[in-house]
Amino acid sequence: MSADELRAGLARIASGVKADEDPYGRLMRHARRRRRRRFAGYGAAAVAALLAAALAGPAALGAAGVRWGVDDRPLGGYPVDSPWTWNLINSPTRGSLAGDAKLVAELTRVLSATRDEVGMADLPTVKVLWIDESAGFRQLAVAYHSDRSAALLTREAPLGTPPRKLVDSGGYGNLRPAPFSVLDYSYGSRTVQQHWLLGLAPADCTVSYARSANASAGAVRREWRPASTGDHMVVEPGFVLGWWRVECDGQVRQEGPIGFRHDLLLGKGAVAPDLPKDDRPPPTTVTPDGATPRAAAGSYQDLMKLVGLNEPKPVIRWAGPLDGSDAVLLGPPGDGPLMLQVGSGVGGLLALATAEKAAPDDTETAATSRAGNPLIATDVAPGDDLAAVRVPARSGGHAVLTDRLLVVPRRADAVRVEAVLEGKVQASASVRDEAAQLTLPVGAQVSLRALDRSGRVVGSGRFAEVGDGERIFNEQVVSNW
Repeated sequence: MSADELRAGLARIASGVKADEDPYGRLMRHARRRRRRRFAGYGAAAVAALLAAALAGPAALGAAGVRWGVDDRPLGGYPVDSPWTWNLINSPTRGSLAGDAKLVAELTRVLSATRDEVGMADLPTVKVLWIDESAGFRQLAVAYHSDRSAALLTREAPLGTPPRKLVDSGGYGNLRPAPFSVLDYSYGSRTVQQHWLLGLAPADCTVSYARSANASAGAVRREWRPASTGDHMVVEPGFVLGWWRVECDGQVRQEGPIGFRHDLLLGKGAVAPDLPKDDRPPPTTVTPDGATPRAAAGSYQDLMKLVGLNEPKPVIRWAGPLDGSDAVLLGPPGDGPLMLQVGSGVGGLLALATAEKAAPDDTETAATSRAGNPLIATDVAPGDDLAAVRVPARSGGHAVLTDRLLVVPRRADAVRVEAVLEGKVQASASVRDEAAQLTLPVGAQVSLRALDRSGRVVGSGRFAEVGDGERIFNEQVVSNW
């Protein structure tokens, strides 16, 4: 984090910002950001002191004992208009210590008495949602609420920490509650920290997970396992992989990646050690310089691990100019998950949805700070002889999907690509630089076919998108509360 970004963040803490429109996405991002203590609403002098410590460097910031919260709004809670969120707040206390009625009562008393200290003076009611020691340290999650608004607070401390000391321990405050609230806990020394995620759903809902998946024939398939704890799940350190799902009353209400959301920078500043093999049929018209496919391969491998897809090392399916930038399409030699990177360098921005459906960016400086990051879009090959993926574009500080579909035939003699629905051609384009770009609305379900000069079909496959909402490798991200 640069000094300018830090100053901007502190200014927002002092003055407040707009409410986040995507609570699930906001909470999920806690799992990826560096651990930061919540500091807000304590006056300009305190903010200035924090700024001085922060500008002295990371060590001084850590010594100051301050962990930022992601929600930099004024304290006082968030309006709750979802009955499912109230169901979560009114659910019985959960966790390994939930049966200790004396401890829960004492926690409630102490938390009520210290509402001013934690900035929750306007929220008169306290509800202990989670008190647990199964992870090897004491975890606490609390809802402060009125009859209209609520906010969450978390704390983590050594085993057996009494209620008063637990309230004074590290954690987040003023978190926006969601029907499926995902809370981030870290514990350990500065050099050795473990990250844990708690997914907390309303009572009687079912949380399931899928660590691995297979992608073929244009779709991802998973085997779901219900969490042994039923309506909540703690994800252990080192296993923040795959997807989880929440079902209530027999309906899927939430489904998506466990460990990240739309502002993820893929690649993590590193490139793959090996240049991907070039799997394009000769003759090829564009030879990549190596930097772009290496960086893209690093992002591809990261993404495979995070979503739980087990695939071999990717190969180059296509490379060429796209929107004035170098671009490369990676995937397995045949059917399977595809990733298109537009732009050179590492730290690719992942496109999940159209600009109309994408969650709003929560940082004022995102557009500027991410202007140089490449853009990434994903899909699953509709067949062995065709690769198709949406072209991403930049919108504010993140990537979005466009109505342009890049289609790459495997056969070198293909000269045209068509999208067909019920026997009628919906879109067509010539093959240039070994690929064609069709104009199709996101959510299209068509048959793709590549034709040679004589009109003979030399490649085909069914292209069926899951919809126009968020997706990764054509697997829908669901938030249906």
